[in-house]
Amino acid sequence: MSDGGRHLWIVGVFGAATLGLFARIWVGGEIESDIHWDIPAKADLPAKCWQKIGAEGQRMLREIEGGGAPAPAQTR
Repeated sequence: MSDGGRHLWIVGVFGAATLGLFARIWVGGEIESDIHWDIPAKADLPAKCWQKIGAEGQRMLREIEGGGAPAPAQTR
């Protein structure tokens, strides 16, 4: 086998390994994301809890995006 053919095989093997790594990372992220959605869905929380979760999510999003000072958390 010539040097050019050998180099092509090496590049092909490393390219396939890199694509496989990225595919595994993607699939793992999808599985983890599904778990984070399935757990609250199966928890059967009352509407008041979902409202608090949504409000806190919006507050965190505003804080991350730099939309001003965060509002104090309300506990009750």
